[in-house]
Amino acid sequence: MSSSVSRLVSSVCKKIIKPYSPTPISLRCHKLSYLDQMVGGIYIPLAFFYPKLSNTWSNKPNNVVSQHLEKSLSKVLTYYYPFAGKLNDNISIDCNDNGVEFFITKINCPMFEIFNHPYFEKHNLVYPTEVINNQYTYEGSLAVFQLSHFSCGGIAISMCLSHKVGDGYTFSNFMNHWATMARNALSSEIYPISPKFDGSFYFPPTKDKDSSNVSNNNIVPQREECVSKGFSISSSKLTALKARVINESKVQNPSDTEVVSAFLYQRAMAIKKLVNSSSIRPSLLHQAVNLRPPLPKNTMGNICSLFSILTKEEKEMDLAQVVSKLRKEKEEVKQKYKNAKIEELLPITLEQYRKANDLLVNNSCYDLYRFSSLITFPSYDVDFGWGKPEKVISPLSTSNPPIKNMFVLMADKNRDGVNLTCSMKKQDMLAFERDEELLRFASPTS
Repeated sequence: MSSSVSRLVSSVCKKIIKPYSPTPISLRCHKLSYLDQMVGGIYIPLAFFYPKLSNTWSNKPNNVVSQHLEKSLSKVLTYYYPFAGKLNDNISIDCNDNGVEFFITKINCPMFEIFNHPYFEKHNLVYPTEVINNQYTYEGSLAVFQLSHFSCGGIAISMCLSHKVGDGYTFSNFMNHWATMARNALSSEIYPISPKFDGSFYFPPTKDKDSSNVSNNNIVPQREECVSKGFSISSSKLTALKARVINESKVQNPSDTEVVSAFLYQRAMAIKKLVNSSSIRPSLLHQAVNLRPPLPKNTMGNICSLFSILTKEEKEMDLAQVVSKLRKEKEEVKQKYKNAKIEELLPITLEQYRKANDLLVNNSCYDLYRFSSLITFPSYDVDFGWGKPEKVISPLSTSNPPIKNMFVLMADKNRDGVNLTCSMKKQDMLAFERDEELLRFASPTS
């Protein structure tokens, strides 16, 4: 973060928030699952912006807002106790109730300046500096939060949660559960899901003494110098893309994730061909897939698999054909897990990753594109008692450095369009953001 940007932050205060109730002795040692062991220790950032608090809260002092969040955070940590513990190598988490870090800051600019910044440097202001600058090596608490007060009266609430503890589904449930607990101080509302951190039951950890050897290049991507930028696809443009797919393929009910992922993949390959003045480069699309169901919806942790599609020839770049491939692979993966016994879950998942690696190596792929969709997650329902957020900034968009060729998809506030963040090498991004076909359907969010 440049010094001119960092000067906008003043009066940083740090607190430690501990679980409201002590973690039972029977839950004190949380075993990491095999999939937890596979993921890197990156902290995933997510921020919620509230430009104007409801009338009940608008005239209350800043410390009252903070206390409201701190009390409810303490209560929700009782349910999400691993976040308040300490990682024990790559084996387990000591759920010792040490607590989580909670920062309170003032940002000396109005919120719209953050919204209108073309890239993501200013967005980093709403995250704890030490975490965002050391996302792969941070040694503080496994969850870190920041409440930021803007000069316009709006606030941002951000979290940075360790990927070792859970995936996007876990983080989404955490935030919605926390918000429900905050509102619960004023009502009798109860959160519908009681979380269970039992991923190791479904994906037993390695018995290898050196668990640090458990890794996968698909989950622990190499870091490169990249830039991130946001785009949005409106409801009408999304409908137009879906119509094109329906008219040109057998897929008659394409999902938002399928259509947007295929479109972005197609445009990314097209600009790569243009930048390199060559024929199409063999490319691979990886799509993360949530395994709840078939696993219970209250299972927290890293409960994901993936599927991949390979593109080697220019004729395979057709949008409808890419969507058809995505649908075929997704259905095949779902079928594999549908009737699987518990002891078969890990072998099936590892086979999916091995298959993806083989595609990458055996076809001499030049480019790997990673997609993560949070479209079905209720990110815009996170209401702490003063209304729903105006904007949610998706995870990985502020990764430092960003992950090359990473795309994160989220529903927009109205839930009929898509907001997306993409990270690419700078020269690729310059071509991508000028691509005429991309701009026919996607608008820069700045």
